Amino acid sequence: MKQYLVSLLALCPSLLGAAPDEYVNFVRQIQQDSGVEWDMGIAASGTKISPTGVSSAGSFFELWAIHDQSITEYRLDEQYVTAYTPNATVRILTGDPYRAIPRTRVDQPFQVHISVRGLIDENDPNYETAPDAAKWVDYTNYTFAYPEGVYSFEGVKNPVGTVVTEGYMEETANTTVTFSATNLTGADLTQVSGEEVFTITAQADFGVSATILDSEKVQIWPIATGTISGLDPSRYYEEIPPVSVNLENLYPDSTTYLRVYQGPRREDPGKTQPVNSSYVIIEDSIPRSRDMVVRSMDQYFTEEGLHTIELLHRTPFGTDLLDSAEINVDRTIEINGGVVDQE
Repeated sequence: MKQYLVSLLALCPSLLGAAPDEYVNFVRQIQQDSGVEWDMGIAASGTKISPTGVSSAGSFFELWAIHDQSITEYRLDEQYVTAYTPNATVRILTGDPYRAIPRTRVDQPFQVHISVRGLIDENDPNYETAPDAAKWVDYTNYTFAYPEGVYSFEGVKNPVGTVVTEGYMEETANTTVTFSATNLTGADLTQVSGEEVFTITAQADFGVSATILDSEKVQIWPIATGTISGLDPSRYYEEIPPVSVNLENLYPDSTTYLRVYQGPRREDPGKTQPVNSSYVIIEDSIPRSRDMVVRSMDQYFTEEGLHTIELLHRTPFGTDLLDSAEINVDRTIEINGGVVDQE
C-alpha cells in the first residue's frame, strides 16, 4: 500500500508544472482511535516503512507535496488502512475417532466446523472504504477421486479435482456445515473413494497474493462387500463343508466374522454363535481385501434342521450384514438291522 501511494509522487510534479526537486514530500499517518498524527518525509519515488503501526480502529495515510518556493501545500491522495488480521480454522468431524486424518465412509454423514475471526464489521464507519480483504474470506469445497487401486495423492502434483461449492464468508462467525454423505460421484456410489477438501482463503490485498488461512481434508472410503460360497441350500449335510468367504474394501478400522444360528434368516435371530476361526480384524489407514476358507464348523451345528450363516462387518459406524447363506443339517442316526426273537 505504501508503494502505491509513493509512486504517485513520480506523476504529480509534472501535473503541477514544476521540477520534482522543488517539492518537499511526506506521508501523514492519522490514527483513527486517538487522532495522533505522524509525518514521514519521503522521496519522489520509492518505499518507506510507516513510523508506527496501524491502530485498532485503522489509520488514514495522506500523501502531501509542498512547493518549497510558494509554500503551497497539495494533498495528492489518501488511503484508509484497517488493522485487520483475518484468520480461520477448519475442523472436520466424522463418526470415526481415527486421529491421524479425518476419514469416513461414502454413506456416512460428517460435519465441517469453520471459524473466522478478524474481519471488519459491516457496522464499522470505515467499512465502505476498507479493502475487500478486510471484509470477507473465500470458501471452497473440492472433491478428488482416487484412481482405482490408489489410496492417496502422495507424490502427485496438482491432482485434478471437482468444485462442489465456491463462496465467501463476510462476517466473523462460527459456522457448521453438515453433509449427509460425500459429494464424490461415480457409476457405483457405494464403491467410490477419494478426498474432500475444505479451504478458507484470504483475499489478495495490495500486491499480496491470496493466502490460504486454513485447509482440511477428509478421506472417503467405499462400503465393504462380502460373499459366502461353497454351500448348496438344496442339500442336507451330515458334515459341514469348508465355507469360502470373499471380502472386498474392508473399512480400515473393522472386524468381520461369521455367525451361526438355528432357523431361517431373520432380523432378530436371538441366540447366535460367532465362528472363532472366521475373524478378520483390520487396523490400518486404508481399506483391505481378504479371501479365506473356514473349515471344521460342525461344532456350531449341533441341532438338526435349517441353519443360517451370516457374514457381519463391524465398523465405527455400526455393524452391517454383508451376506448370508442357509444350510440344512442332518443329525439323524439311521440303523439298518433286524429284530431277533430268542426263546
